[in-house]
Amino acid sequence: MKKDWNKYKIGDILFRVKDSFNLSELEEYKRVTVRGKGVGVSMRDTAKGLNIGTKRQFRVRSNQFLISKIDAMNGAYGIIPDECDNAIITGNFWTYNFDGNVLLKEYLHYLSIACLFTDFSKRASSGTTNRKYLDEGKFYNLEIELPSLPEQKRIVKIIKSVEAKRQNINKLNKEQEREIKNILYSTYIDIIKDAEYKPMVEVAPIIRRPVNISAEEKYPELGIRCFGNGTFHKPALSGIEVGTKKLFQIKTGDLVFSNVFAWEGGIAVAKEEDNDRYGSHRFISCNCNLEQVKPLFLSFHFLAPKGLEEINNCSPGGAGRNKTLGLKKLEALKVPVPKIDKQRKFENLLNQFNQLKEQREEREKELTKLIPSLLDKAFKGEL
Repeated sequence: MKKDWNKYKIGDILFRVKDSFNLSELEEYKRVTVRGKGVGVSMRDTAKGLNIGTKRQFRVRSNQFLISKIDAMNGAYGIIPDECDNAIITGNFWTYNFDGNVLLKEYLHYLSIACLFTDFSKRASSGTTNRKYLDEGKFYNLEIELPSLPEQKRIVKIIKSVEAKRQNINKLNKEQEREIKNILYSTYIDIIKDAEYKPMVEVAPIIRRPVNISAEEKYPELGIRCFGNGTFHKPALSGIEVGTKKLFQIKTGDLVFSNVFAWEGGIAVAKEEDNDRYGSHRFISCNCNLEQVKPLFLSFHFLAPKGLEEINNCSPGGAGRNKTLGLKKLEALKVPVPKIDKQRKFENLLNQFNQLKEQREEREKELTKLIPSLLDKAFKGEL
């Protein structure tokens, strides 16, 4: 055993609390939810007793520890925050007080979001593959090593310091991104001031590259994220999986619209790694006349407020899949066509911004991995 660490059974440090009562139909109650993967406990909603199906509920208090017996193996547990004090839960959730003489609240919080605690929950879950519940008896008998309270305080202080630095870096990154976006938008407004407007059919007509489906071939699909967040790669479909669905080939440099989500910013330029991927009839490719318009400039235009408003006007119907971009209306849309050298400079700015964004996202991924690595070391006594 590690120095200054003691071994406990879970049942020695967590104590089940069952504060049950029957709902009053006219009273309003706060309800909580607990999310997996260490996200923790938060407010779900408020509801009157008459609108809640299960009349026997349990009260919870802030700073208690809450576990979902159904989703414990997926990391669904956490400390109850102050805003959820006096909220209610069903019998599918278990509430615990903990012994503050051996376990700090902050240490329990970090312990619960570590892989170690998820492993505990998996070992103590019983049932079929699809329906595994936490077995409280097994859970209580699991053993855990805990350091002394001073050592817990030291570990918590280190982790909080790293978290604070990570949050500060993320904040600075977001501020930088906002500043660059403002510069880009200001530059865009400046170069379209005296621009001529031409219809899409003239500068970036729709292009269809239909594919003859072969049962033996694979067809890697392309997806488009909403809110201007670019493309992503879907798994390849076999010809048999494609079935009677029509597929169209997408090429690097295509300006691609998701015709059901263009109104929500489902617009992107196909990158080099997107070349020769495929989209269904719901993906509209436009082939830019590069002597008149640059794809990245045109994409920026349609994702800017006025351009997105025009796409919205070309997408009649209700929300979601009923709000479909009309092909004829898209072709008739007039877009600004500044001098090509101005567009080229703007495209260079956009590329620099995208490179910075990719670097930032990579750094954020590394920072995200840092806390789990730190927790793993902490609970092995290596911090």
